[in-house]
Parts: sequence; structure tokens; C-alpha cells
Amino acid sequence: MLAGYGDRTDRSTGVARDLEATAVAIADADAAGSRAVLVGLDLLGVTDDLRTAVATRCASEYGLPPDALVLNASHTHHGPEYRVDEYRLWDTEGANDERARAYRERIEDEIVAVVGDALADCEPAALRFSRARCGFGMNRRRPTPDGFALEPYPDGPTDVSVPVLAATVEGTVRAVAFGYACHPTALPKGTEFHPDWPGVARDLVEDAYADATAVFLQGCGADQNPYPRNEPDSAALHGQTLATAVEAAVDAALDDRGTRLDGPLRTCTSEVTLEFADQPDRAEFEARLAAADGEDGENDENRYARRCLAELDSEGEIRTEFPYRVQTVGFGSGPTLVALPGEVPVDYAGAIRSALADETWVVGYSNGGYVYVPSARVLHEGGYEATWVFLYWRYPAPLDPGNEARITETAVALAQRVGATRDRRTTGGGGAERGRGP
Repeated sequence: MLAGYGDRTDRSTGVARDLEATAVAIADADAAGSRAVLVGLDLLGVTDDLRTAVATRCASEYGLPPDALVLNASHTHHGPEYRVDEYRLWDTEGANDERARAYRERIEDEIVAVVGDALADCEPAALRFSRARCGFGMNRRRPTPDGFALEPYPDGPTDVSVPVLAATVEGTVRAVAFGYACHPTALPKGTEFHPDWPGVARDLVEDAYADATAVFLQGCGADQNPYPRNEPDSAALHGQTLATAVEAAVDAALDDRGTRLDGPLRTCTSEVTLEFADQPDRAEFEARLAAADGEDGENDENRYARRCLAELDSEGEIRTEFPYRVQTVGFGSGPTLVALPGEVPVDYAGAIRSALADETWVVGYSNGGYVYVPSARVLHEGGYEATWVFLYWRYPAPLDPGNEARITETAVALAQRVGATRDRRTTGGGGAERGRGP
């Protein structure tokens, strides 16, 4: 079964383009044992259990601290559904569960192996940072008299930046890590595996630099879509556009127009506890089901009510505390990488970058958190990402608007711990951006 669209429950029918996990390992030559590994995955998301298992094994097998491992999902909507459908959220009658378990075990092994290969392949190199711009991503939350529609909105906040890290050995490019913030939903909804435009861009970057491994890191693109989209050639078009921007940034870095990173390399993580709006009680869940089409009536609301009642019956309560792992990687003279779990909108990148005086690269879809984490703006506006998408996941209710400020402030504090400087002209909380912003 493919992941990414709630109304698509067909199994895959083939492979249109290979899905990959790629990694770049970075070690600080002046600080023995100081390492970080950035892993890009052609998956819809990273589950908490996958992150924990991979991090535990990498610590045991390679001595890599969990703080130093970044697992980022490209969020392709044509990748495998490897979660077991415990509460029948997709109404698949368990047909996918055995395959999901098998794939989950397989990718754990493969990701651990990729991390090991990257660490084993390290050699003395120069690391440089630069940025380019790319414009096919656009805000998808258009205000209408009836609420917010999932349609292109040119006046909405967006992020056009393309951050790029390039590693060279004696002038030869050996690794490129690059990012962009946009949903990988350029392809028409189909049943063949495909990494969408991030995979196309990654392959083209590796074609341009034949000795290099390329790693794509998805940004804060929860409210961004690629346009045009839903055409057979849209993924190829946007992949080429992004690859061109990446090559421009690499060329600028090699011409000393970028920043040469000189350490120290530092990593840090901390957790924020997500808070939720008021949750219905057992009586309300039971009333919802009684008012529906009987016990056999099924829709998103009914399945949500059944899930919560099942959890009440088995656990005695509904889980209301969910840890949210914020991670930072500091490169000394270069950028601070901030990795956030889940689907975060562009507001998070704007708020964190505005609060710091130094270069900052913010990515979402990292290290767990398989659901939307809307900003206060999105929650107040309402619509798809804010008010009902949680019905598909284990969250008990919509998120509280105060989470954004607490996540942002935690990210800023952790960025300072790995070497960043707070911009004293800002308070560090909230806000969206237009274009790249501050």
C-alpha cells in the first residue's frame, strides 16, 4: 500500500523510479569523536519507533550519539505505507499489515547500513555552505468566503531558499546536502513507487557531480504545494528546476562566494511536550457513534471515535502527552541546522530564522512525529491541516496554538547551545514570512 493520500487504499503496482536512502557523514577533524550524519529518505515520514530503533543501533554499532543522527523524510506521496494500521484508520481490513511489518524491518536494516557506509567512507574534505533560490513551491491555503481551500495562493507565506552544503576533496565534489520546502505532490495520484521531484533533483545533482552522494532534506513545507502539479512531467520539471538551483549554489561555494565551515561541530536535542485542545469524553464518543449509521456506518469521524474508545477500553485513558524532539547541529562558522518532527508549515522556519542572527537551515519531517504540527496562524485560520486531519492519526484532539511558541523558543535555545547567536532585535516567537524573509 502506498502512503500519502487517505482515499488511496490500493496496493502498489510497480516501481516507476527507485526509492533511496542517502547519507552524508561529517566529522570535526579538530574534535575527536565529534560527528553528525544527515540521512535523506524517500518516505512519507519517519515514525517514532523507526527513529528510536535506528538511533539505538547506530549508537551501539558505530558509537554515534542519537543527538548526531538526523533522519529526514522527503514526504513523497508515492512511497510505501510501513505503519501497521492498528486502529483501521484506512479501512484496509488488515491486508497491508504483514507487508508493512516486513518493510519496516527491511528499511531499518538498510538505513543503519547506509549510516555505516557513510561513516566508513569519511576522508579529509573541505565543507562549504551556500544558498540559492527556487520558486515552484507556493502556499496552498487560499482564503475563500467558505474557509481555506487547498488551492494556490500567491500572496500566502512561502520559502524560496535552497540551502546547500558541499564537501570537496582536492577540488572534487564528494557530497552535497540540499533542501527545499514544498510537498512532493507533483505527480498525479498513482500506484507506482516514485520519489517525486526530490528524487529527480537528487539524481540530477549526482549526475552533475559524478563522484558525489546527494542528500535531500525536506523543509517546512506543510502548507506548500508545487505548481504546476498533477501532470505526468511535473516531477521531472520541478526536479530539474531545483537541481539547477543546487548547482548554482555549489558553484558559488566553490568560488569562495559561500561560507567555509571550520567547526566546532556540535549537536543537541531536547523534547517539547505537545499540548492539545479539549478532547471529547467517552459519553460524547458513544453519542457520536449512536447518531451515525449504526455500528456499520464508517467515516473518518466514526473511525476516530472507535479508535479513542478502543484506547479507553485497553489502556483506561487516552494518551494526551506526545514528546516532540527538537534537534540542532552547529557547524561553527556556517549555518545551524534545526530539525523538527512532523509536517510543519513555513511559519516555523520564518520564526526561528528571524530569532537568530546567524545562518539557519530549518527542516521538518525529521526524527519522528508523523502528523501535521500546525502553527498558531494555521490553527486560527482553520482548514485541512488544522482541524480534522488529526482524525487519521493517534493525536487525541487538535493541537493547541501555544505549541508553536514553545517549539520555536526551544529550537532557538538549542541553536544557541550549538553556537548560534540570538538576534536581540526579535523576541523569537511566531510569525510567517514572504519570500525568504529575514
